[in-house]
Amino acid sequence: MGAEKGPIRREPRTVCVVCGGDQWDFVRAGFDLCRPDSAQEFRLERCLRCGHIAQCPPPDDDTLTAAYSAGYAPYRPAWKQAGWPLWKILRELTTRRRLWRLRRYPSGGRLLEVGSGAGDFLYAANRAGWDVKAVEYSKDLAEALRNELGFDVRSGELRPGLWEEGQFDLVVLWSVLEHVRDPLETLKTASAYLRAGGAVFIQIPTSHGAELGRSFGQHWELLELPRHLNFFDKRSLAGLCDKAGMDLVVFRTPLLDVAWCYLASSVNYARRSKSALRRQLRLAALAAMVFAALPWLAYKAWRGRGTEAFAVAIKR
Repeated sequence: MGAEKGPIRREPRTVCVVCGGDQWDFVRAGFDLCRPDSAQEFRLERCLRCGHIAQCPPPDDDTLTAAYSAGYAPYRPAWKQAGWPLWKILRELTTRRRLWRLRRYPSGGRLLEVGSGAGDFLYAANRAGWDVKAVEYSKDLAEALRNELGFDVRSGELRPGLWEEGQFDLVVLWSVLEHVRDPLETLKTASAYLRAGGAVFIQIPTSHGAELGRSFGQHWELLELPRHLNFFDKRSLAGLCDKAGMDLVVFRTPLLDVAWCYLASSVNYARRSKSALRRQLRLAALAAMVFAALPWLAYKAWRGRGTEAFAVAIKR
């Protein structure tokens, strides 16, 4: 469900966050799936100077405030949820996977999480021996993590002056850069909080992923409109890291993330039907197609053209 490809447009108020370009070409459009009552359409466009994909024009503050208060899943605290519903199992698997990525770093180090959400990773990292601190945009969540877990969690965006510079061994930005209006400023601030030789761990949706899954239309899970403002490739992320005083040393697009995106999109698409039987049949058919396509998806992931990237940058 998207608009036809339009002409190249100039919008003086929309400037590429990567290169400063102001010429854009339409990629695709969609709606906020968390707000089915809203008919507001959001457009993704490609910068003709560097290829970066972003919402153009970007949503205003009121739109984003409404988007984040409409059943936003990361705000549900799995760490204190009773029982094991499916969403909690999936969240637990994601948290364990993120902890596994820290295996080369000795526990006991100082870790800063940007955008802690409901605190699942923060809680797990602390139990694994890390000295954790965090900043979370939601004032209510930040206060809950301070009161219930005793962690040093500041509210608002990552900004200078929250802590002393150069004191962290690791800064993690799990699914953060796509949500901020100025990813370069976020990376610069993260770098300032790192000691020399410290690392930033990044998880981001890719620009390649933004162009995949067109058969799912607006139900393509990676879009997450209007909350996802930017979609990155290796070149754009490396350029931003360099400007922030860091070297990008890892950029991978894991197969698991590609497969999960297709499966989650299948669920989104199947939900369109009002009939429970038809939903189940659609989901079964789509899931079978995804499994049949695993060799092709694995090839895309190996070539670095998957849906989400895991990246590591080291402070110079």
